[in-house]
Amino acid sequence: MSIPRGGREKWEYDDSDGAEFAIPYRATGYRFSVEFKTKLFTTYNLNNSPSENANGRAIHTEPRDALLIFAESILVGNDVDKYIPNANKYDIYYVSPGRVNNLNSISQTVIYFKPGIYYMPWDYHARLSTNVHWLYLAPGAYVKGAFQFESTDDIKVTGFGVLSGEKYVYEADTNNNYHHAIDEQCWATCVKMLRFTSELGKQQHLHLHGITVVEPPYHSFVVYGDEQSFRMSVSFYHQVGSWYWQTDGLEIYRGSTVENTFFHSNDDVLKIYHSNVRVNNIVVWKNENGPVIQWGWSPRTINDIIVDEVDIIHNRIWWSDIKVNTCIINSAPHYADTYSINTADPNQLISGLTISNVRSEGMSPCSMRIYALSNTQSVTIKNLWIEQWNELDKYSQVSLFKAYSDRNGHKVTIGNQSWDKKGFAIENYTVGTIQIMKAANNWQDIHLGRLGFDAELWNNWDAI
Repeated sequence: MSIPRGGREKWEYDDSDGAEFAIPYRATGYRFSVEFKTKLFTTYNLNNSPSENANGRAIHTEPRDALLIFAESILVGNDVDKYIPNANKYDIYYVSPGRVNNLNSISQTVIYFKPGIYYMPWDYHARLSTNVHWLYLAPGAYVKGAFQFESTDDIKVTGFGVLSGEKYVYEADTNNNYHHAIDEQCWATCVKMLRFTSELGKQQHLHLHGITVVEPPYHSFVVYGDEQSFRMSVSFYHQVGSWYWQTDGLEIYRGSTVENTFFHSNDDVLKIYHSNVRVNNIVVWKNENGPVIQWGWSPRTINDIIVDEVDIIHNRIWWSDIKVNTCIINSAPHYADTYSINTADPNQLISGLTISNVRSEGMSPCSMRIYALSNTQSVTIKNLWIEQWNELDKYSQVSLFKAYSDRNGHKVTIGNQSWDKKGFAIENYTVGTIQIMKAANNWQDIHLGRLGFDAELWNNWDAI
C-alpha cells in the first residue's frame, strides 16, 4: 500500500493478513492515523452527555486504538548541526537512563537524552539553570517528566524522542506538593511539559523540532514574561494523548512559524493571538473541549496572520448547547465574563487574517463562532470543507457572528464586505459536496450552511 503523494487523501484498505506501508519521500513528511474498522466506535450525545449508547445522537466515529505514524524526513546538510548537538562544539550533559531527579543543578549548555527510558518522580520536574539552552531527546529516548527553562537566551528543544507527562496527575500543582490543584486556577504553579521564560525587550528565539509530547497533565507549552519579544520556529512537533481539559496546542507568538505538525488536543489547538504568524500543514485530532483555531478571549490588535492546510481527522466535540469556545474556527468572548456583551475595545483592530484549506473529516459540530471584541477588517476564510454535520439539532450546529461593545456602549466596527471588500469574506465554504453561498440561499442556520450571523452585520460579510 502506498501513501498518496498528496498526503491529504482518505483511503480504506481491507486485509485480514495485515498491511504494509510504502511511504514515499517528502521533505515535509507525513503524519497520519492508521485505523482498523474493528476498533472504531461512535460517540453519541445522550441526555446531554457523551455516551456509546446508540439511543443517542451520533457525534463522531473514531478508533479506540489507533496507530499514529509520524514519518519525518531524515536530517541532512545544515539541519544536522542545527538540530543535533555536536559534542565538539557544545558542553553536553548526558543523562543516565532510569530515575532522573538531579537536573536542576546542571551547568552544561546541553542536556542530552540518548535512546532509553528515563523517569522523573511524580513530585519533581526539572527547573533548569540559566546555563541550559538546549534540550535534546534522541530518537528512541522516552522521558517521563517536564522541563522549565529559566534562560532568556535562544532555546532549542529538538530530537525525535518522546516527552511524557504520564507520571503527573491532572493539574499537578507545585504549591500542593504536585498533587491535584486545590485552587480554581493554577496557571502559574501547575506543571507544564515545556515552560519558558522571556525577558522584557530581549529578543528570544525558540526552535522546537521533532519531539513528541504525550499525555500532558495540563498546558503542554507556556511562556512567562514578555510575549512580544519571544518568537518560535516549530516543525515536526507532535502532541498526543491529550485526554485532560486544558491540554491546549500552541500559542503562536509574534513572528513565529508552525509547520508540519500533529496535535491531539483537548482545548484550543492553534492560538493565533499575535501578529506576523505563519501556520502550515497541520493535522488535528480534536477532543471535546475548545475549537481548532482561536483568536479571542480578550480584545487585541493583530495583523498579518496566515493559517493554511489544516486537516482535522477527528472532532469529538459533543455539546448540544451553544458553547462560546467551540467549533472549528472561534473568537471567544472575554475570559473574565463570557456572558457579557460589553467587554470589547473599539481601540483594538484585527486585520489581515487568512485561514485557508481547512478540511474536517467525518462529523463536525459547527464551523465558526465569532464574537468580535476588537474592530475587525479583512478577515478571510477560504476553502473550508466539512464532510458532514453530526446528528444534533441544527440549533446546536449554528455558526455565529456578533459585534460586541465596550462598557460605554461603543460597538466595535466590522469592515464592509459588500462594497469595500474589507469585511469578513467566506470563500468556497463547502459542506459535503455543496458550496455554501449567499446567492444560493443555502447559508442560513436552518439550511446546510448553518450560518446564523447577526442581521445587523449583513453588509459586513459574504459567502461566495
